[in-house]
Amino acid sequence: MAEFSFNCPFCNLELSIDESGVGQEIECPGCKEVLIIPAPGGASAMAEEEPERAPIIPQGSFPEAKIIKNAAKSLDVAAKTVKKLRVKSFRHHEHVKDGKDTFDDAVSNFIGQHAEDDIVSLTGIQYTHHLKQKDAEGKELSTPVTEYGVLVHYKA
Repeated sequence: MAEFSFNCPFCNLELSIDESGVGQEIECPGCKEVLIIPAPGGASAMAEEEPERAPIIPQGSFPEAKIIKNAAKSLDVAAKTVKKLRVKSFRHHEHVKDGKDTFDDAVSNFIGQHAEDDIVSLTGIQYTHHLKQKDAEGKELSTPVTEYGVLVHYKA
């Protein structure tokens, strides 16, 4: 079968594909949006099926399916992909209640909520906090306690 090229209707990335893929859903390698491969020369057919999208006009024939060029991302696509570096701290004493230690579970759950590529680093920390207790006379005492924790640097 012959190959043809078309532009992603979301990010305008120019793609080239074999005609056997017509009508299939694919993920655009540029913006990761799901799109349906249009029929070659079928800009009017695409416009009838999905009137909200602009007609897609084939750009010619190429020897193999490949990305032809990276188009500039539109602002809405760029906004989806920009992630800021963030820091989350987990201090052990904040995850111990009524003799139950949930520190490991809290850290694991947080890491599990993020893609592996978004976790930049895990750094062990040591810190000191003041443990407040009352003595037999009801007087409040403050005792320094050294504990451990974790800093998670991640993208979100």
